[in-house]
Amino acid sequence: MTGKDIICILLAYLLGGVCVGYYLVRLKTGLDIRGQGSGGVGARNVGRVLGKSGFVITLLGDALKGVAAVLLARKFEIAAPVVSLVLVAVIAGHVWPLPLGFRGGRGIATAIGSYLAYDHTIALMLLGLTAVLMVFRRGFILSGLAAFLILPLLADALDFPGHVVAALAGASAIILFAHRERIRKAFAAAVPQKEV
Repeated sequence: MTGKDIICILLAYLLGGVCVGYYLVRLKTGLDIRGQGSGGVGARNVGRVLGKSGFVITLLGDALKGVAAVLLARKFEIAAPVVSLVLVAVIAGHVWPLPLGFRGGRGIATAIGSYLAYDHTIALMLLGLTAVLMVFRRGFILSGLAAFLILPLLADALDFPGHVVAALAGASAIILFAHRERIRKAFAAAVPQKEV
């Protein structure tokens, strides 16, 4: 790995750490969004505080930094496996941002943005899986999380390169970890409680 490769990965991580919702709420209200609502810095929680405009700005901002990280890596003409690492780094930066003490968002918008720039087929596969899963289980978020889990397996079955499958698996692991409380609650609600 060259110095240019390392710089691109670090830049992607730092770019991911620019949590749009956090700074937007700070600017508009002076509040730390992580102390409001769900405690997340993502679009849904920002929307609770700032309304629809806050939701849209945060969603687009978080997605665009994913796009920017991948396009910047390609501009530097680094090898394809390193671009895959850049994709994972920008998502990791959003979830564990250095400027915010490693307490950031949950990574979905940033992942979708980076997938669109990386290979729009992957983004379409993710959205398609989410739509199919929503037929069997109501709830966009849980269906989307299941789609993230299945996506690397589907990419492998479709003979995507190994570094792409590995990047998708890494991104999915980060996102599922970031949503671990929501997943735990969903499983707890699904399992009948024994009467005492």
